[in-house]
Amino acid sequence: MRAGGTRRGFGLVEAMMAIFLLAILGLSLAYMLQYLAVVSVKTRENSYTSRVASAIFAKFKTMEYYYVFDADSALPGYGISGTFGPVTLQKAAYPYLGLLREATRLASRYSVDRWTLDVKFKLRDVSDANGNGLFSDLRDFVDSDGNGRDDYDEGVRYFKANSDADYFDTYVSTALDKTASELPDTNMKEVTLKLYRRGRVIHTQTDLISLEMLSGIESRSSGADLKMFVNQPANDTCLYDLSDPARAASFALPLFRTYPAEVAAYRADSTHFLRLWGETVPLASVKFHVNSMTAVADTLQADASGGFDLQSLAVTNALQEGENTIYAQATKDTYYSPYAPRRVTRDLNPPAISAQAPSGAVADLMPYVGAVLADAPLFSGTPCGICREVITMRVNGAEVPYEYSASDGRIRWTDPATGLPAKLADGSEYTVYLEGGDNAYYKVNSTWTFTVSVGAEDHSAPSVANKTPLGASAPAQPEISCRLFDNQSGIDPFSITLRVDGGVAVSSANIASCWDAESGTVSYTPPSSFQPGSAHTAEITVSHWADSPADKKTSVESWGFTVED
Repeated sequence: MRAGGTRRGFGLVEAMMAIFLLAILGLSLAYMLQYLAVVSVKTRENSYTSRVASAIFAKFKTMEYYYVFDADSALPGYGISGTFGPVTLQKAAYPYLGLLREATRLASRYSVDRWTLDVKFKLRDVSDANGNGLFSDLRDFVDSDGNGRDDYDEGVRYFKANSDADYFDTYVSTALDKTASELPDTNMKEVTLKLYRRGRVIHTQTDLISLEMLSGIESRSSGADLKMFVNQPANDTCLYDLSDPARAASFALPLFRTYPAEVAAYRADSTHFLRLWGETVPLASVKFHVNSMTAVADTLQADASGGFDLQSLAVTNALQEGENTIYAQATKDTYYSPYAPRRVTRDLNPPAISAQAPSGAVADLMPYVGAVLADAPLFSGTPCGICREVITMRVNGAEVPYEYSASDGRIRWTDPATGLPAKLADGSEYTVYLEGGDNAYYKVNSTWTFTVSVGAEDHSAPSVANKTPLGASAPAQPEISCRLFDNQSGIDPFSITLRVDGGVAVSSANIASCWDAESGTVSYTPPSSFQPGSAHTAEITVSHWADSPADKKTSVESWGFTVED
């Protein structure tokens, strides 16, 4: 009750608020129910498609190993057409067509309207062809040159045992003394089953199927009749050459930092041949090829325990500058191993340091201090590249932080607190020492000196040049930039402000990512595109270090551009 004795009623505003809240709650509840319904459907779908896939795979694994092919239930005859079975007893019809139809009927019960089977031939990677340091893992049948043979084990191949147009047949191999397939006879297949509904993949399952799974035969599923391990050189390592005095001197240079353990390099030159050692079966003949599997560069016989160790002039001479692949293979009687490939890079040129800057007297308190540390080939090919872990930069004897770009070799002294060049003391002399090395153990160093000399007075304001873009042909998302320089007291990077259409785009807050001290360029790219035909303005404000005279300390310039239609 109020003082006047009248009771306050339920007004229109309160009613509308109540209706609004009820609507929000109702929509939230409806969305939650819809979400729970979708989750429930997805969960049921995942559950039954997993059961269907497992049931179909159980059927496929009862097939004879040699009859597991690529299949697609949407194609006539499941996409499998040809002749089947031993070449001496051909069958015109696929013998497991009934089993494929069973799989289709089973899938259709769960609204699966299509299934596919993709088969990959797998081999045990006993020669570590993939270079991962493991010899018990699997790898794919590889035929990069399209000759029907595996690139690393030439005995595993497509083989036409008769004159028909398919590879669905089997034959008795006298060399292997067993039944073999016209398809790559790896004795192991990776089979991927995909289930579809309305053109969308709703489930994928991958299993391995092997010949030994049901037959109990033990043979080439290990990958080869003979094993071959090459312990040196390791994969993706470098070779250095010390026959040249300049390379030998570069190799012998000391460094402040040591190479990390994972960087490995081996000597290969005319006086110290490349060493190749490893193990295979006892008394096997070991052949080495360089960059080709045809011509044999060198050969030797393994000892009674299967070990071999060869320093080969022929292999060394066959190596080219840049990237090489050495293939090793063991043979004994009628048996052979896969090729064991070793990728190595022969480096004939030490790294170099160039473009050292600055030098002499420098009129700047925050100058660019840096150089280019690069590894280039002597004639051709790809060199081993710079090892970043052994780079050291020192100024006046003390180690300083730096930034290094592997793409162009540029290295610069940087203050980690600002991301800009370090601020130096006027009138002081600085000696810069830079050293580094490449992954072939060649090293290089360089020393240069400069003096900071900034006057108390600077009678010319900073200059602004190379303003871009200009005119009426700017791209929709242009890089807006200009060059700033001052040859008396140097540019103060913290004073730089770039405005675009009146808004601050570059200031002391983000100058580290927009200022290139080496070229004196400030640049900015807008986060989104401008409208075609739109006009825009850019304004740059910049000061130099000297404070006198005050009217010459700062420059302000602007320019305009229009985005092309």
